[in-house]
Amino acid sequence: MATLTVPCIKCANKGIGIFKCQGCLNVFCRKHASEHRINLSHQLDEIVHEHDQLHQLIHQENHDFHPLIHQIDHWEQNSIQKIRQIAENIRKEIIEYIKSQKGKIEKDIYQTNSIYCVCIETSSETLKYLSQRLRKAREEDDYVENDLQLWSIKLENLKRDLTTVNSTLMLREDPKSTLITKIQLTSIKQDIFSNEIFLRSVGDLHIEDNSQLAIHGNQKRSDAFLCGQNEYTKGKHKIRFIITKKDAEYITTFGIASMQSQLSVYGWSSDDQTVGGSYSQSENNSHQHDMKGEIILQIEFTIDCDNRKISYFNERTQCTKEMNVDLNLCPFPWQLYFYLYDTGDCVRLLAPNRT
Repeated sequence: MATLTVPCIKCANKGIGIFKCQGCLNVFCRKHASEHRINLSHQLDEIVHEHDQLHQLIHQENHDFHPLIHQIDHWEQNSIQKIRQIAENIRKEIIEYIKSQKGKIEKDIYQTNSIYCVCIETSSETLKYLSQRLRKAREEDDYVENDLQLWSIKLENLKRDLTTVNSTLMLREDPKSTLITKIQLTSIKQDIFSNEIFLRSVGDLHIEDNSQLAIHGNQKRSDAFLCGQNEYTKGKHKIRFIITKKDAEYITTFGIASMQSQLSVYGWSSDDQTVGGSYSQSENNSHQHDMKGEIILQIEFTIDCDNRKISYFNERTQCTKEMNVDLNLCPFPWQLYFYLYDTGDCVRLLAPNRT
């Protein structure tokens, strides 16, 4: 009897394959099996290198590189410059106003030795003239009571004029005028339609059509479990799918499962029973029964990690239901979860509904 040999995938018909890789399922000769392992080792090194870079990026203490930090610095510099410019303008206005007020002191009438001198002077000139008269009076001992009274009145008037200038000025803030714009940190939250595929299954399930379709085998009815590839820990995510059942009598289940404990499942069954928790219905849907007796279920399923909730919208019946999730019983991360039992039952992931 002839021996059936499988050629090495690298050597074609020249070499005999003696090693089969359980990963890629290709057969190699001894030489190319070693090269294949070396190539896999290099790929692992690249993955480890990328992991180390990501780990360093996450744990580095210097966050100045973040573009938001530069944006805040720019806002701060512009705001300070605006404040400095406005303050400088106000200072100039005050100085100019005081100068103009000092220059408006009206006619000063001086009486010296029964002679009246009428002159128009600024306060600084008046004070200079008065200083000269006082010095001369002291040096020459030439003054009488009327001179002292006049000079005293003049000093009092000058003091009053200067005080009046200062007291007529005040600073007032306009509460309706915005000097600088206020900034605050906000996050953009939106519903995200997840790019899901089926990753793992247990039981008689066949995953097809680029991992978008899962079908229960036709051999016999049996428990079968299915999970998506994504891990959900934050944010709000939506997944659309359609479940097609062969017989409404046998249930299917959809929801989430905890990756830390695959026994922890929250969701709904096709007989309108909850799995893992109680639900609260939408105000627009007072009826309890929604899926019971149906063989086609077209669902928009929402995973709300931030609020610890899951919900679904039945696109045919327009019914919405939601359920709180206890993190103590079903901790993060979560995965999309399905249970199928009847032969031929299937679930297909659908494209997002953007309307």
